[in-house]
Amino acid sequence: MPMYEYRCHDCGKAFEQLRRMQEADRDLNCPECGSRQVERQLSSFATGGCGPSGGGGRFT
Repeated sequence: MPMYEYRCHDCGKAFEQLRRMQEADRDLNCPECGSRQVERQLSSFATGGCGPSGGGGRFT
């Protein structure tokens, strides 16, 4: 299950929630104030690779 980031419109609290993909946009209450006025945020994520650092190639 992916982790989603949300922000409450009423109190400004940012929080994360582990939810199924099909539940990502369903109603959710803010854990701080209980408001249902929460919005899913654009999340960043880390990726890893197994190549040499710096791009691994030389241009001549």
